[in-house]
Amino acid sequence: MYSIENISIKEYFELLDSSEYDIFVDTLTPNNVFNGKRFDVTKFTFDDVKIVQGILNNATIDNIKDLYIQLFKLGSYDVNANVEFYNTSIFDLFRTKKYINDYIIKLINTESKVLSGIPDPKMMRVNAGEKLKVVSHLLTKMRLAEQFNTSPDEIGKWKYTTVFPILLANKLNNDVQREYAQLK
Repeated sequence: MYSIENISIKEYFELLDSSEYDIFVDTLTPNNVFNGKRFDVTKFTFDDVKIVQGILNNATIDNIKDLYIQLFKLGSYDVNANVEFYNTSIFDLFRTKKYINDYIIKLINTESKVLSGIPDPKMMRVNAGEKLKVVSHLLTKMRLAEQFNTSPDEIGKWKYTTVFPILLANKLNNDVQREYAQLK
């Protein structure tokens, strides 16, 4: 029977060859428990989702550590957050990273599927989707800020679970208005 030692994150990064552990990255079952702590995905703000997506797309040990300290509320009066992170099992990191990544991918795929509309041929000709992709999050916050008479920064602080239904309602309303206009 094959067995592998359960090592800390610190020990993992000290390995000259981590391939024996790396094979588990994609095979472990995702889990929302890191060193006995869980985070509440419903507390993600609209900006948090974008920030976490960026961190996962350009992951370094430092930005993952900082993310985990925030998400899992690591550290206490008797344990430094960095020490707690590095002393946690590498398998906890693999499982939770997969959990977070799967969650973000699910949100993005749902957004893409539910919020995408019929492309405007003129916009397609000028390649608007590709050109605006890099600022789409900000543009969304700007539109909502105007709609709710607030600032884009304030919209970014709203819970994702609040923003998404508003985006969906706006999209459905726009679709109905477009269909109605075509009837005239």
